[in-house]
Amino acid sequence: MEEIVEEELKEKVLNAVEKRDKQTLIDIFETIPNIDIAEAIEDVDDVKALLYIFKVVKNEYSADFFAELTPEQQELVINAFSDKELVDLINESYADDITDTIQQLPANIVNRVLKVCPKEMRNDVNRLLNYKDDTAGSIMTTEYIEMKEDITVGEAIKTIREKGRDAETVYTVFVRDSRRTLTGTVDLDDLIFAKENELLSDIMNKDFVSCNVNDDQEDVAKMFKRYDLTALAVTNDENKIVGIITIDDVVDIMEEETSEDIARMA
Repeated sequence: MEEIVEEELKEKVLNAVEKRDKQTLIDIFETIPNIDIAEAIEDVDDVKALLYIFKVVKNEYSADFFAELTPEQQELVINAFSDKELVDLINESYADDITDTIQQLPANIVNRVLKVCPKEMRNDVNRLLNYKDDTAGSIMTTEYIEMKEDITVGEAIKTIREKGRDAETVYTVFVRDSRRTLTGTVDLDDLIFAKENELLSDIMNKDFVSCNVNDDQEDVAKMFKRYDLTALAVTNDENKIVGIITIDDVVDIMEEETSEDIARMA
């Protein structure tokens, strides 16, 4: 985004906040990417303005918007939120985004976030925090759709309808056996065009690729490029799926690695 456009967006957002113009603020979030809005107001440290934005915009936007704020702004918002508001925000967020956020915050803030996290989310975040930096485990998300290989296509589609909104992606379904060992993947279009009574084991891709939790993130990025992937399963040493990495995570890795290469050359 050009600087002048960014300044115009910042002015538009702050004017809407000042005038308590809810509809304009909602329209902004419905038509402009969260990252562009966050970058436009990255120097705003008025906590009342930030809180008004979160009060007005829908949860489907606020969680992603929060993830794009600066650590300083995130700290301001967390400190100002009640426990209920913080829980609502966390429930709309992905575990990997929460992990990325608290890694940059002071210990007392981290403790508060973990304290109000629902038990399942807290376990996921703690597990992600224990993986070494720059590994597949440190960048994976635990919100994905996995299914047993002996269910039917009809059952799989029903599950996607019920749980898909909470997953990072629905375009790739990860298939496992009864021992949670990864056995294949199924693309959404394969499900749609398959017969409802077919088993996933009959239509799944058995020549899939996966990575280990300890694989270097740069190697993971190369796998996405080599195999033209949109999502990749992350497994432990027993080949049991523990998370996934999506293409948006890989784009961030590529940008990070490019910046490091430029710094070395300089």
